[in-house]
Amino acid sequence: MHILMADDDKDDFLILQEAAEKAGEKLQLSYAGNWLELWRFILKTLPDILFLDINMPVKNGIECLQLLRKERKYDQVPILIYSTSVSKADIDNAYRNGANYFIVKPNAIDDITKIIKKLISMGKETLIAIPPREEFVIL
Repeated sequence: MHILMADDDKDDFLILQEAAEKAGEKLQLSYAGNWLELWRFILKTLPDILFLDINMPVKNGIECLQLLRKERKYDQVPILIYSTSVSKADIDNAYRNGANYFIVKPNAIDDITKIIKKLISMGKETLIAIPPREEFVIL
């Protein structure tokens, strides 16, 4: 499984790497620090899952989400907003614009490891389907 993380904070990617190793799953992880890097990457390679931060330079995560959802070829890529925000407005905006899930960034690596295991166990078919609003947020 290939996970692409678009986040301007490289430390979050390093934490994701550590959590993935701890999960014991064979994952390929890639990183994009902003919209331009994300766009260049996905033009060449479609990830199995895209983790998308809300607060990024160039274009924020919601703007990236909107652009990606306009392109039919990205319909099969689960886009998971990965943010420290717990704002109802941010969550509603992500849901309305076609994010598959909204993950509130945990502080502990063990919690991130649990999230990775949960996502893998869900399978791509489940991740692609937009869940009911009450199941949209993963804490």
